[in-house]
Amino acid sequence: MLIVQLACLKDADINFSLLPQTLLNEANNLSGQRKKQFLVCRSILAHLLKQYCDISMLPVIKVGDNGRPSFLESHLPDFNISHSQDWVAVAISLVGKVGLDIEVARPRKNYLKVAKNFFADDEYQWMIKQEDSLKAFWQLWTLKESALKLYAKGVWQIKSVNVDLDKNIISSPFAKHFYFQYQQIDDVHLAVNCDVPITQLKLQS
Repeated sequence: MLIVQLACLKDADINFSLLPQTLLNEANNLSGQRKKQFLVCRSILAHLLKQYCDISMLPVIKVGDNGRPSFLESHLPDFNISHSQDWVAVAISLVGKVGLDIEVARPRKNYLKVAKNFFADDEYQWMIKQEDSLKAFWQLWTLKESALKLYAKGVWQIKSVNVDLDKNIISSPFAKHFYFQYQQIDDVHLAVNCDVPITQLKLQS
């Protein structure tokens, strides 16, 4: 099962009882929006672990390649975090690994030029044929980003991820397995990628 929780920072509560003191000390090195973002994401992660894994305190997190976080204990579920403006999302995968990306729908200056530079030609042609090419841009972008985050690759490798939405296939030279889903929830574009088939996706807010 794959569970994704989406939250607006303005409305989100932080359950400090699920967070270890070492993590709270780490948060004190941050300030403002970044601090709230950090605490809200980890509070959501802790809540999901308590709800689905009966784990009462957030385990130790390590940071790996390209800043990808994971639990220090390898038997625990894989997770991924994303944020955009006032929104955050946290995903945990009870089977396999997960990559997650969200983007708040917004105007992007020169997005056609960005797409021309960072998308393959077939992706670009698909995008400009859509009724809303900016929405199509964000769809492709989040799918590519979530694929990169699944395998801890950097954003500079975004062009190596090829998304064929007509055939419903993602491919890349750095990995073979991409099982993905995309949704737009209000103004938020959300994409998840897994290295195993997504048999059940639960989205909650």
